[in-house]
Amino acid sequence: MAEVKLDPALSESAARLVRLGCALVASGQGDKAVAIVEQMIEDHPGDRLWREAGQEILSFKVPGFHRYMLADEVRNHAFESAIRTLVRPGDLVLDIGAGSGLLAMMAARAGAAKVVACEADRALAATAREIVGRNNYGDAVEIVAERSTKLDRSGALAAGADLIVAEVFSHTLLDEGAIETLNHAMKELAAPGARIVPCSASIQVALAEYRGEILPPLGDVAGFDLSLFDRHVPRRMSVPLKSRNLRLRSRAQPIFDFDFTRGEAPVERRRKLKLASRGGRVTGIAQWIRLQLTDEIAFENNPGPGRWSHWPCVFYPFDAPVETAEGDRVPVEAWHDELRLRIWG
Repeated sequence: MAEVKLDPALSESAARLVRLGCALVASGQGDKAVAIVEQMIEDHPGDRLWREAGQEILSFKVPGFHRYMLADEVRNHAFESAIRTLVRPGDLVLDIGAGSGLLAMMAARAGAAKVVACEADRALAATAREIVGRNNYGDAVEIVAERSTKLDRSGALAAGADLIVAEVFSHTLLDEGAIETLNHAMKELAAPGARIVPCSASIQVALAEYRGEILPPLGDVAGFDLSLFDRHVPRRMSVPLKSRNLRLRSRAQPIFDFDFTRGEAPVERRRKLKLASRGGRVTGIAQWIRLQLTDEIAFENNPGPGRWSHWPCVFYPFDAPVETAEGDRVPVEAWHDELRLRIWG
């Protein structure tokens, strides 16, 4: 844990400490922010204000999905099943995107000799280090406060990782930089014959009707033409998997597939396909992801009644609804690079 010394005058102002802590987080010194929070709580025992101020600091710039992700029991079970299947005695495991340290501890519990877990956010890394210690895995799991793409074959990774575990995926698969991260890991950090979880993934699409509110294109606002402002507004929208407003009008089909085992996942592609409608009104395209964790174990956040995942479904509305008969083939196009995905019809 980083050490900090607080000026006595500073330590009595919650507002000043919050500004300092957030500035440290923003400048990549989250470990110091954690130390400040622990110090200020220790200096004011029993005063709830300082706990609240500490949470304001440590939640700064931390995406809200972390809490929901950790509560995603289906995801957790799928990853642990894959890890248990692939870990071999004596393995060195590299966990990319450690977060809380959950997957790293799963690997250690499965029998890995050593787990190196990368977490770029220094505040999260500091907390993960404490969590790992509290759960008695401090000897087996090393938390590294760095992006995996900044690592090389040195130190604990000198011989290369036998198994790479990564959960760096967004609801479009790409937004968190998964392609660059996994390509680098398999080329630069893996031992010969290394395994990876997930071994592959795909972006799934289906025709859909969304009956919820879709904001119309901008036009006249208070007597002014604001239509040009639409070019700054993303058209896609997140929809809960169990939403009754979303009805699939075709079978799902992968529009892009990614093989992570060779470190050569493509960084840019464009594709056109046609989806066969089941009939009915189609207002856009539903998109979700499928992670093939091992040859036998997969996780997919496909929408449907009773379904829940911290990854929502994404809906891309058409410019205008299309009335279809069963068997009608509706064209869909998509493009991606290392970070972005665009889908249209």
